[in-house]
Amino acid sequence: MKNIATFADHAMRDPQAYRDTAEEAAEASLQAVSLVIRKLFMLLHGSYGSLFTSKFSTGQMAGKHDKGAISAMKVWDAKLSRFPATVVEQAASRLAAEHADFPPNLPQFEQMCDAVMPRQTYAQQQGLPALPAPVVAQPVKVSLQERNDGKDWARRIVARMEGGDTSISMYSGKSARMALGLEVKV
Repeated sequence: MKNIATFADHAMRDPQAYRDTAEEAAEASLQAVSLVIRKLFMLLHGSYGSLFTSKFSTGQMAGKHDKGAISAMKVWDAKLSRFPATVVEQAASRLAAEHADFPPNLPQFEQMCDAVMPRQTYAQQQGLPALPAPVVAQPVKVSLQERNDGKDWARRIVARMEGGDTSISMYSGKSARMALGLEVKV
């Protein structure tokens, strides 16, 4: 209690020092807000003017800055911190199209960020490791020479197809390739 009284006495004797202290505190509060949010507020103020800033103004000044605006920046910073900076910037670039007349409030801007946020799979959300990319199987090499094993008919058809014979029906060609293991039944 004594410290408050001493501070008040000091502020009454030297009001400029009190203003300097308040200005330094306001600047420190603003520096605590991320650069992305400060840029966002600058963009919103530049785009919508007093329509945006009047939402937060309280008339109580902390140095050169309104306490309500500083408080709003802190709240927006806390709520939007779950989004990467690129997502916030992409959402900000959509403002003119989605909110041409009035500035968005925080929940509306959060919805815009959610819409821009890249989607994650269930495995990514759970932190599961990604599976390696599948290895492309090389085509099976089959000798087309007759072997007297009951599949010579298929070898003859495949040899004719590879030779450019177009008179072979699609069904016959597929059956021959399946018999030789060149194609699987789906």
